[in-house]
Amino acid sequence: METQNAAPADPQAYAESLGAATRKKYRTYAYASTWFGCFTDVVIDNSAILILYFAMLGGSESLIMLSTSLVGIVSMFLLIPTARIVDRLGAKRVINISCAIAMFSYLMMASGAFFGHEIGKIVAFAGCFIFCASKPLWIGAWMPLLSNILLPSERGDFFGFMRFTYYILTASVLSAVGFLMGENPPEWFLQAVIAATGLLVIGRIYFISKIKIPPHTPPKRNIAKSVREALSNSPLAGFCVYICFISFAYMTVLPLPMVYLKKGLHCGDNIVQIISSVGIFGYVLGFFVYGRLARAIGIRNMQFLIHALFIAIPLGFFFCGEKTPCAAEIAGALLFFGNFAFACFYCAFSQETLALAKPGNVPMSAAVCQTYQMAGMGFSRVASSFLLLGGILSGSWSYAGMEFNSYQTIFLICSALGIFALMMLVLLPSMFPEKDDFYNP
Repeated sequence: METQNAAPADPQAYAESLGAATRKKYRTYAYASTWFGCFTDVVIDNSAILILYFAMLGGSESLIMLSTSLVGIVSMFLLIPTARIVDRLGAKRVINISCAIAMFSYLMMASGAFFGHEIGKIVAFAGCFIFCASKPLWIGAWMPLLSNILLPSERGDFFGFMRFTYYILTASVLSAVGFLMGENPPEWFLQAVIAATGLLVIGRIYFISKIKIPPHTPPKRNIAKSVREALSNSPLAGFCVYICFISFAYMTVLPLPMVYLKKGLHCGDNIVQIISSVGIFGYVLGFFVYGRLARAIGIRNMQFLIHALFIAIPLGFFFCGEKTPCAAEIAGALLFFGNFAFACFYCAFSQETLALAKPGNVPMSAAVCQTYQMAGMGFSRVASSFLLLGGILSGSWSYAGMEFNSYQTIFLICSALGIFALMMLVLLPSMFPEKDDFYNP
């Protein structure tokens, strides 16, 4: 039972019936749930903890990059079916299920080292896969839950403050972890950090349980029809194609620098973790300034700026080699601005998704857009893992007196794909808001 009293069936009407004080209390509970649960997302997506752990277990560069691709690959297949699961079971029940799976998966990853390195990396990889399977459940249930406690006028401030605070929190805590771990941390230290990350999910379950929403009634909704309706929206379909390709071009750039710092520039584990935490502060800045920046220059110019950064950042990594003075510091700065660009991209993606979704089909339209974005991210990271597998790329090569390695080659490919994707900017609805469509088969 998700609430103790009868309430309006419409989420908007229920939110209005709560009163300002109750909505504020529930927003605080929602914030607190993300402060406890966000570490599972950040550690697997943006931190060097798991990358260092897999490396300690003897995982190859390709296995490490493949582990970072799992979120995209699994979400690509599960986001749309998850919408049906949420419809059937209700948001809070699905959130509790996803949290239980997430906690189990992190404890499973932490236990990997107990089985020895050969079996341990398989156990850790399996735990990583299980967590990635739980994430679409959380994504699919979070928005329906919030629709019951937020008014439209409260959404912008809620999401901005939520993302800003949880990235500040995770960046600060993980920076402290980087200072504490030393250059060569013991195996048990990384196990403890990963296990603690999983146990923190208990806090998410607790605070979500304190949010009261109406009893769930499964709606009669034809999923196939909803998907067809979303894809028949030509501006949204064009937007999805662009998002998929630009994600394919850039999403390798987010985890690869940590592998490059460890394997290519031979930095200590503490340096790698500290630099990854510096990168997280790039998210903080991006989420903090996006709204003002987008209002100042407009969404179209914002998308041009993001695309330009998606070309320039990997190109900067390409020229940052072992012989580059202050290479680690330059890589940290590039990672900071790379994450800043992605934070702006994510905000623009959310903004345009809501602008393009037809009324009455917003959840499925959002799921379709996220599926395309996750597909681009997943295939990008799988492709890079196969490029690193078995030395498909030359380990080292030179041009104009400069030495380059396989990691730098992948960065160059990402930048080139970003340049190629410039042709797809015409698919963005913000480029041509006035449509003059014609089709005569």
